[in-house]
Amino acid sequence: MRSLLCCETAYKEHFRRILWRFAEDGISYAEIRLAMNYGFAIESGDGNNENDHAGTVQLLADVLGDGLPRILASGFDLQGQEDAGQPLAYWIPELLDMRTRIDKLGLDLPFILHAGETQDHGGDIDTNLFDAILLGTKRIGHDFSIIKHPLLMQLCKEKKIAIETCPISNEVLGLCPTTKAHHLPILLSNCVPCTINSDDPVSWGASVLSHDFYQTLMRSNNLSIPGLGVIAEWSTEHSCMNFDMQEKVYKDFEEKWFVFCQWIIDAYG
Repeated sequence: MRSLLCCETAYKEHFRRILWRFAEDGISYAEIRLAMNYGFAIESGDGNNENDHAGTVQLLADVLGDGLPRILASGFDLQGQEDAGQPLAYWIPELLDMRTRIDKLGLDLPFILHAGETQDHGGDIDTNLFDAILLGTKRIGHDFSIIKHPLLMQLCKEKKIAIETCPISNEVLGLCPTTKAHHLPILLSNCVPCTINSDDPVSWGASVLSHDFYQTLMRSNNLSIPGLGVIAEWSTEHSCMNFDMQEKVYKDFEEKWFVFCQWIIDAYG
């Protein structure tokens, strides 16, 4: 499969279908992590040339077209399996240098770091949480082990660092036995800002996001539909959208949320 996506035509069609899946699931804005791994290059249609990272981003822009509002790069992450490479601490000199260069250019490109996707207490993956916060991350991906660190939960609350939770993925990959044992309710009880996200949903035939929201609702007695609405609004609050775009999205969401709640009342009230 991987080799098929190295073809420019297939890569663009793959991304186009991803966007359709998002639209079908009712998602109007998304910040998608795309891994641009070293040695992974997209070949041109004739096979004579390879796209560098900038060229790959341009392919995605071509798919989006001119009529769609878009942010082609909203943040930076060292995305991937945490125990398959070096911990964040190894890359601190490079990341600090990158932060300095970004600031000098006047760009708004925050770190959105994947950290703490583990059951361990201690070790490189767990301690990635400390370094992610010290590096000024805007959000933390997965962050399953943070509930073992009350101080870090308090810091995330104070610094408004949102935790990107992935309930179904964490269950499927064995981090928790069921979504009922997921750490999201603990984070919410401690007033830590959270979002509900999917992680490789196609691998287990899930929807882009609806199944994660549904599982979260069904597995918690303390979380209601209005509570899910608040979490959905947090997705906008902690996104990389500018203020004007956020205001527009909030307005659109409120209108659709009202229609959705009215449908529930009419259908089941």
